Amino acid sequence: MPLHVYPSIRDSGVVPVGWTPNRNQVVKYPVRNDMLRRYLRTLRPGRWQKVIKLGFQGEVHYFEHESGWVAGVKFFPSR
Repeated sequence: MPLHVYPSIRDSGVVPVGWTPNRNQVVKYPVRNDMLRRYLRTLRPGRWQKVIKLGFQGEVHYFEHESGWVAGVKFFPSR
C-alpha cells in the first residue's frame, strides 16, 4: 500500500479531532528498514524517522521527515 505525505498528522484525517499528545510522551528513532527508508526518500529526499506519540485517547504512529511533513499516519485508540 503506498504511503501518502501530509503537512501534519492532523491533515492526514486519521487522528481524531479531540486527540492531544501527552507532554514528554514522544518516542523518535531512525527508520531501520532499508526498503522502507528508500521508499520514503523517493517521496521526499532527506532524513526520516519513526515517531510514536502517546495521548489520553490513544497513540499515533507515523514517519516524520526532517522538514516536518509526515507519512503513514496510524491511530491506535487506548483500551
